Amino acid sequence: MNFPSFYSQGKYLDILPSGVVIIRQDYTVVYWNRTIAGWTKISPQEILGCDLRERFPHLKERRYAMRIQQVFDGGPAALFSTQFHPHFIDAPLPGGGLRFQRTSVHSIQENGENCAVLFIDDVTDLVSQVKEFRRMKDLALAEIEERKKKEAALEESETRFREIFNLANDAIHLHELREDGLPGRFIDVNATACQMLGFGREELLSMSPLDLATEYHSRPLAQIGEEIRTLGQAIFETEHRRKDGSIVPVEVHAHVVVIQKRKIVLSIVRDISRRKRDELALLRLNRDLKTIIDNAPAMIWYKDTQNNFIRVNPAGARFAGMAIDEIEGKSCYDLFPDLAETYYQDDLEVITSGKPKLGIIEQMRTAQGKMLWVQTDKLPLRDEKGDIYGVLLFVTDITERKMAEDALALASRKINLLSSITRHDILNQITALKGYIYLLREETDLDTIAELVSKEDLITDAIEGQINFTRDYQDMGIRAPEWQNIADSVEKAKSILPVRDVAVNVETSNIQVFADLLFEKVFYNLIDNALRYGGPSLRNIRIFSQETENGLVLIVEDDGTGICARDREHLFQRGYGKHTGLGLFLCREILSLTGISIQETSEPGKGARFEILVPKGSYRFS
Repeated sequence: MNFPSFYSQGKYLDILPSGVVIIRQDYTVVYWNRTIAGWTKISPQEILGCDLRERFPHLKERRYAMRIQQVFDGGPAALFSTQFHPHFIDAPLPGGGLRFQRTSVHSIQENGENCAVLFIDDVTDLVSQVKEFRRMKDLALAEIEERKKKEAALEESETRFREIFNLANDAIHLHELREDGLPGRFIDVNATACQMLGFGREELLSMSPLDLATEYHSRPLAQIGEEIRTLGQAIFETEHRRKDGSIVPVEVHAHVVVIQKRKIVLSIVRDISRRKRDELALLRLNRDLKTIIDNAPAMIWYKDTQNNFIRVNPAGARFAGMAIDEIEGKSCYDLFPDLAETYYQDDLEVITSGKPKLGIIEQMRTAQGKMLWVQTDKLPLRDEKGDIYGVLLFVTDITERKMAEDALALASRKINLLSSITRHDILNQITALKGYIYLLREETDLDTIAELVSKEDLITDAIEGQINFTRDYQDMGIRAPEWQNIADSVEKAKSILPVRDVAVNVETSNIQVFADLLFEKVFYNLIDNALRYGGPSLRNIRIFSQETENGLVLIVEDDGTGICARDREHLFQRGYGKHTGLGLFLCREILSLTGISIQETSEPGKGARFEILVPKGSYRFS
């Protein structure tokens, strides 16, 4: 055997789109076709006569060497699949990376010597396969025109072509082209086409592709025919009916080729059954996921890394009081300007760390103005490369749970406080009362008796006040907070107080505060204290507001004698004061239920002044 012998016959292999390499048992390369040379950028002159394993050392590995040796020993052809041997011969792509290959190794004899021929299919691009095959087919058919002169060579070329044609992994159809672009009768089909459809070759040659096709086409049949007629090619999906009546979905790459001055169609037909099953499974999964998201009671929000909403479920849209299409694609800054930055900082923590942030307990206000307690869980959204492209939010309404927890804590605090008042404070007053009664039994002086009775009256007033406090304190927090008009609350308090000639001026008629239902009790106690301790100079009690960056400040001030310095530090402590010592303590407790605070800000000699800070979101202008 010599190189020229292979080279003279190798011109036929040079027309193939597959890479073809012929090696001796010692792996000496005796043929290196044009396709493999183009892929590897290694010319035949560089590699002919060389050990293929020196160029591609991985071929020394047992998983290659053992199977190739079996072919040399006369065994069956060895198939190296794309899945396990994707780069049999390293061949770079123009854009980078290596071509994926499917390689079969067959035994041939030349002059009595066993050799191996390697057929290497580039499956990187199905379209390039079609183009290469078309060129190969044109050249092969051109050879047929010279069969009178080269009948022996033509027969050998035809045999080799038929082997390659039938070894192709996809079905190959050659068929006539009608004037309307639609297919005529089959001219030729490969073995894969026969296996795919269950027909014999002769049976198929008596039919046309239209005899196989069902009514389904990815585009109208007339449109496909027009594309083939005018553009010379078309890619489409259809269904072929097998001989047994079963249906196989296929993808067809049809190209018009000219053979012997005659236009025919070369079609590469791929079985896409598995792909269709995967698509259907994915469709069902997406449908199931949409059903879950759309019907979940929790609010579900998808956001990108720029604080924009990608997707929201109906529960989230209902909370926001908007339609879904009014939310999706919008910035959080547009929809929730007051809270957007706070939300975004939490999002950034998840985005930068790549870790979920779970169990965020916070308050949110619905579009209808209802305050909810919610638990928010934030998880990073990742693409197929693992890069974070957004944040997924699950927001669950836990208002009932939070109310139950708060009610339990409040009940415990009430029990402890009421027990203390009942057991300690009232008992102390009763002890004092018993002392005065004891003194009265022995006293005969009328002035002293009158003084003792007066002190007893004070004690009974104190006990009454403490009992009244327990009643009010017991009612605090029982019902959910509501929006309450400040002016109305002041008027209710004023109507049951002996204001006499003192003017109570309210300058906040259009402001509502979200507070406990005992909110008016706050104004009752503040006005009552002013009337009790304002002194003879008291003429005016003024209630007005100022909006600041921290919220709304409600100011209650009077022009009375004011509060002495030693009392200011203890004003809100339980039991401190000239009466029951419970009024201002109760005010603070009532306000704290909805996050409102109170402080005394009087200046010496300028009357009493109290400031109530209502946080943003807990007041509104009606």
